[in-house]
Amino acid sequence: MEHRFDRIAKSVGAALTRREALWRLGKGVALAAAAAVGLRAAPPENCGHCCQAACRTLDIPPRGPEMAFCIQNCHETGVAIGPTGEISRTCESVCVPPPDLS
Repeated sequence: MEHRFDRIAKSVGAALTRREALWRLGKGVALAAAAAVGLRAAPPENCGHCCQAACRTLDIPPRGPEMAFCIQNCHETGVAIGPTGEISRTCESVCVPPPDLS
């Protein structure tokens, strides 16, 4: 007697070879491991310049550790946050590339 799960598994598995399925599984495991240890793509070259400029042009520019936090947050998210909570999104398109949907 054939169960629904068997039919679904056959229909999904028919399009993939074993080699391709193992390759995809391996890529997924490698990406999950990289994400777990905090590895990510380096921000583009001009992201640093954009973040420094964005943090400096806030109404009350951050100083010292606050500036470091502003630049680090901007590198990660593309959003510069000042000491008073002011937000500048000028670097979002520069620092955060669109997701790769392939």
